[in-house]
Amino acid sequence: MKTNTIIALFFLVFAFSAYSKDNETKSKNCHFIWNEISCLSQNGKSFDMEGYENSDLINLSGQEKDRLELIDNFYRIQKEILFHNLVIKSISQTRSGNIKVFLKGGQEIRFQQHKLVDQLYRLNLFLISKESKKLINNFQSIDLRYKTKIAINYF
Repeated sequence: MKTNTIIALFFLVFAFSAYSKDNETKSKNCHFIWNEISCLSQNGKSFDMEGYENSDLINLSGQEKDRLELIDNFYRIQKEILFHNLVIKSISQTRSGNIKVFLKGGQEIRFQQHKLVDQLYRLNLFLISKESKKLINNFQSIDLRYKTKIAINYF
């Protein structure tokens, strides 16, 4: 009888530790929130986010077929704007390829998918310029979808 109780306790401890380990693994692999319904790993693997909440995760939204491209775009954009103390909160991509980046300060930056590299280059040139020091304060949005211009909207 005592042996059966010990064996039962052993199996319960093992089951709970396996469940805990599984949740810990999922939470470590959850780098993004995908369309507000699931977790997404860095390599695009999607899994249930039930019981896992973290407001520091980047929210990505778009079509299912574009999620790997959106992850790549996040890293590409993050690399360019982090130097300028701009932190991404979420990114959304439409079917037509328009990308909206929402920053932690409440601002928005708009890009087009097929011109992203050129637009990031232009944004970086603007952000390192002397003029940007005056213009970047209190901006609401920056739109880089124009061919040769940057549109800035203020609060």
